[in-house]
Amino acid sequence: MKNILEYVDNFDAYFLDSLEDFDELKVYKFQDYDIKWLRRLLKFGEDSLGNDTFDVFSIVFQIYYGNVFIVKEGNSSNKIQGLAAFSRAWDDDDLVYLSDFAIGEDARGKSIGTRFMKLVLKNIKDQGFNRVKLTVSPDNIGAVTLYEKTGFNIVETVEELYGPNADRHIMELEL
Repeated sequence: MKNILEYVDNFDAYFLDSLEDFDELKVYKFQDYDIKWLRRLLKFGEDSLGNDTFDVFSIVFQIYYGNVFIVKEGNSSNKIQGLAAFSRAWDDDDLVYLSDFAIGEDARGKSIGTRFMKLVLKNIKDQGFNRVKLTVSPDNIGAVTLYEKTGFNIVETVEELYGPNADRHIMELEL
């Protein structure tokens, strides 16, 4: 990991690294944002996650009190290609929750998601966390496959966790 602070438009972001085999894709950890970048994040979430996207309140909270990482093109387009948001567990200092993970539609199927996930999980481990949990729809085969490729295991399936017809796998990873 590189310890380089770069400016991305009008906010500071902690530059983590370029994705392996994708030098044009840079991974940043948000420390702050401006309204233009907030709009970009919300638009990316809407385009990538549809109705299951995060809202302005949750993403701002995550930026300030969690960990939000993005993959973006390093050129002047600043196009977001991926997002990962984590929250710390209140009852377990070793545990974080992956609350949001999305890869842009045109970046899917190229192993960008797997490389991005591995890079942010390394950062989470470097911060001192030992476990990561997440929930995912059993119908989201692409996401379940990506999580399994990066070491997550299904530990439980909960019916209607988020309401009617919203079953979820609980997946966990030991870092």
